[in-house]
Order: sequence, then structure tokens, then C-alpha cells
Amino acid sequence: MADGLYVGRRLSYDGHLCTVRYVGTVQGTKGEWLGVEWDEPSRGKHSGEHNGVRYFACARRAAAGSFVRPSRPFDKPRSVVQALEHKYASEVDARSRKTAASQSAIQISGKEVEEVGFDKIRRRLADLEELRVVLLDGLAVHRPLTEVFERAWNSWAPGSVRDPLEQPGRPTDVRDTCPKVLELDLSRNLFERWAEIASVCEELPDLRSLRCDGNRFRDTSISATARRYFESRFRGVQLLSLEDTLLSWTELAATARLYTGITTFAASCNDLRTLDTSALPHTITTITLEDNGFESLADIRSLRELPNLQKLVLRNNQISKISSTPSADKTTTFQPSLKDVDLSHNAIASWPFIDALHRTFPGQTALRIAHNPLFHNLRTPDGKPLTADDGYILTIGRLARLTSLNYSAVTPKDRLNAETYYLSQVALAVSLLPHDVPAASVLTQHPRYAELCAEYGEPGITRTGPVANPNALAARLMRLHLKADGRWDMTIEVPRRFSVYTIQGLVGKKLGLPPGKLRLIWKTDEADVVASVKQKEVGEPWDSDGDDDGAGPGNAGGASSDKMREVELVAGTREIGTWVDGNEGVIRVEAM
Repeated sequence: MADGLYVGRRLSYDGHLCTVRYVGTVQGTKGEWLGVEWDEPSRGKHSGEHNGVRYFACARRAAAGSFVRPSRPFDKPRSVVQALEHKYASEVDARSRKTAASQSAIQISGKEVEEVGFDKIRRRLADLEELRVVLLDGLAVHRPLTEVFERAWNSWAPGSVRDPLEQPGRPTDVRDTCPKVLELDLSRNLFERWAEIASVCEELPDLRSLRCDGNRFRDTSISATARRYFESRFRGVQLLSLEDTLLSWTELAATARLYTGITTFAASCNDLRTLDTSALPHTITTITLEDNGFESLADIRSLRELPNLQKLVLRNNQISKISSTPSADKTTTFQPSLKDVDLSHNAIASWPFIDALHRTFPGQTALRIAHNPLFHNLRTPDGKPLTADDGYILTIGRLARLTSLNYSAVTPKDRLNAETYYLSQVALAVSLLPHDVPAASVLTQHPRYAELCAEYGEPGITRTGPVANPNALAARLMRLHLKADGRWDMTIEVPRRFSVYTIQGLVGKKLGLPPGKLRLIWKTDEADVVASVKQKEVGEPWDSDGDDDGAGPGNAGGASSDKMREVELVAGTREIGTWVDGNEGVIRVEAM
């Protein structure tokens, strides 16, 4: 067996990363093999089995395993400094070896330009000591630790003036090369222990952002003495990203606690199903947990303990419920500091989940909820199809505190329209109930109904009984009462699938007018709340010296100013059944 190949070793073959999971023989073959798990599952051939014999298990729930010969050459690992020089200085070194005579002119849009400016930019990039942002992702970087590292860390004590970096024989290559780094990306490399990452961070006193996504650590443990040292050393780090590391939540949380000042923590793509009670730093304000396997909000209940959490991203999970039981829903309540929640691309399929959000997140003002099954096949209570945008309007109507939905601000006008529309849909659902079914069977499903009635007035509801059999002739016909300036009145029954064009033709033939010269206006049974509000804002005309007939402001005895909402039926091929609610309606006909 080749030296240095062991279980847990990180390797790179032609830029494709993998982890050694098995070293030994395979039945039915000659010689030794390495069983590896690829970071890219699509490169795998199996899940660690061959001819019914299991040799290793993959950390990810996928067939990401392969067998390769130990003799297969792998990419040579780089140190951090070698990776820095490769990415930020190698091009300049190569150019410096060229003679002026061999340099070709640079052209942009066919025009020759001087190369001095480009050389200046390259030289600035090559000045590694001045780098503030360093991206070393995917460069086969590793950092083997020797006893000198461990000895330096374990000799430190709180309050000690002796810096472990100054211990005899202790490498300081990173500090000597790029001491001013603020943002560091070490993602998708060959690190095997978290102590290797920590040994890089401790040499960067100004570090504020650290990304280690896509690494596979076989060991995240750190001695108690070293942990206290790192906690004091890393206070300036504000962002920590450990996406696609396949670490457990216990390991993720323990690693996060090394960075006691972080405000943003990302742990997406880690195949997490539930979070245990492992604590995170209370300084965290934003957590990203995209692309995991959570099925309910109760699976992340432990995050309730974070007093400063403001934003929670749960995009691309399988969340469909608050908790496993209705009784547990009430105990799944997060801190009022949490304002912004992203639940897009999940499995939410019911309105009760939406209704419960403000109870679960009592401080919530922003929500992302797009691309959930709930909004795919929405219908009105009487079966008419609704669009996803209609669903978002109903979401605003159900959630009183929202000021932002799907990245769009919720204006006062949006809220007025959403809440009155939602109220009308509740009233429609009640009106369709059989006469012997109490209205409470519907109203209890709408927690905001009483609140909205207090705000806008209780809608008038006329019970129409159950909807007719959709296969019956009566269900396919509509009764339209057509009126024209009080001089002409006609009632017709037409198929619901007739277009507005067809209705115009029928009416035009009756009146002897061209169909294109007619306007059809449907008089709904809903109060025009917007018109009423505007009227109240302007005020009714009244004469303060007039008779005391109850017509002045504040007098309940005055005539009602409420108006019924009207909708013009736009000429086109849209079916009349998608315009008019119910099985009949009053249409006002106007000549243009």
C-alpha cells in the first residue's frame, strides 16, 4: 500500500475531490483498492458495496462511492501560501520573465491599448501583503499540523502574555504573507481537521469573514486549552459558513462556538433532519439552513433560544407543518427579535400553516413563501381557479403584520385590497353552506375574520345552499339580469363557457347596436370599501346651519354612503363564468 493513504484522507483527482473511506482488498479482484466517496455524488458508482459485500458507507445519503487503485496519481496538495502564490502571483511571475520584445500589444474592440495599466493591476494583486479578500476555493489546499502547533496552543493560559505564534519553531507563514486579510474563502479543499482551519485563522488578526464550504472534516475536536485560546483569538470574525460539510449539528454548533462574535452563520446542504439542543453563540442574528431535510418548524425548535436572531432562511427543505402534533404547535414559538423568515421552495400545502406563522414567529414582518404546493392549484370556495398572485394576496390578508412578502413591500393599499378580498372569500364560503350547517364551521378556519369585520364591517351573506352537481345542466348555465338605463330589462340563461364577446353579440342584437359599442358592467354584492374610505376621508357635503336631519358628520341617522363594487367585463374571449361569482348576476349595459 502506498504511504500516506488512510481512511479519512482527502484526495483530489483532476480537480474532483473525494474522501478515502476504505483501504484494502475487494473480493474477486487482485491487489488493493481505495474505497472513496466523491464530493460530487454524480461521480459515484455505488454506496460502498460490491457483489453484496459492504466495504464502507458514504456520509451522504447517495451512491457516491467508487473503488480506485492506490497507484492512480492524485493532484499534488498545496499549502496556503502556495495557493496564494498560484492564484494571485503566478501570472505576474510568468510575465516578468518575458522580454519587452516578446510582449504583444493588447487590443480592445480592435484598438491597441497600452499594457502599463494591466501590469499595475497585476502587480497590485501580486502584492500579497496588501490583500484584503482571499479566495482559495478548489485549489487542493491542505495544512498538516505537527506537534509544534499542538504544543504552542496547549501551553497558552488565559491572561498569558506569551503568544502561541511566538513559540520556537512555530510556523507563521500565513501571517508573514498576507496579514491584512478580512475575508477568507477556503471552500472545497483538502482540510481534514478543523484545527487546520483554526491554525490559519489565528494568524489573521483582522479576519471578519470565513467560508469553509464543501470540506469534509474527519475530526472537529479541539483540546479545552486550545478552545479557550481560539475563542479569545477569533472574536472579530462575524460571518462563518460551513455549508455542504456533512457535519452533524453537534459538530457544527461546537465549531461555531469558537467564533464567539459571529452574527451570520450558514449551515446549508448538510443533510440535517433535526437540530439537537447544542447551543450557538447568542450574538447570531442571521442563520441560513437551506437545502437540508427539515419537515416541520419543530425540527429547528432549539433556535428559539437565540435572543438576537433576526433572519432565518429555510429555503429548499421539506417543511409542511409547524410540528408533528397540534398540541406541540403552541410550544414552537421563536423570539420576537426574529423578523424575516424564508420558507420558499418547501412543501407547504395548507392555509392553517400560514395562519399559524404569526403565532410561531410573533415578531415576523417579512416572509418569502413562493414555490410551495399551496399556490399551485388554488381555487375560490365555489371552485374557480386562482393564480399564485391571488394566493399571495390572500397570504397578506391572513397575516396582519407583514410589511414585505417575497421581497416586495406591502403598501397600505396592498393591505386594504388584500384584506377586503380575503373577507369576501370567507363570506362566499359561508354563503355556499347548506342552510342546516352553522357558519362557524367555516369561520373557525379564519382566525382574522372577527378582526376584519371590526375593521371593514361584516359582509352581507345570503345562503345559496350547496353548489349544484357540476355535471348537471344547471351547473353549466348562468342567469344574467341585463339592465340598460332603467329603460330595458332582460333575463337570459347562457352557458358559463360563453365569452364576453358572445354576450355582447346577444345584447347588441337585442338592442340593435354593434357589439363593439356596448359596455357590460357587473354589479357585485360586495361593498366598495375603497370608495367608502375615500368618501369618509373627503367628508360628506353638509351645511352646519341646515336642519338637524341627521345628515351631518357623526350622525348615525344619515343616509348610508356605502356603494356596491362594480366590475367592467372586458371584451375578449374570457369565459363569463370566470367573471361573475355564483350562478347569476346583474349586468348593467351602457352604450359607448
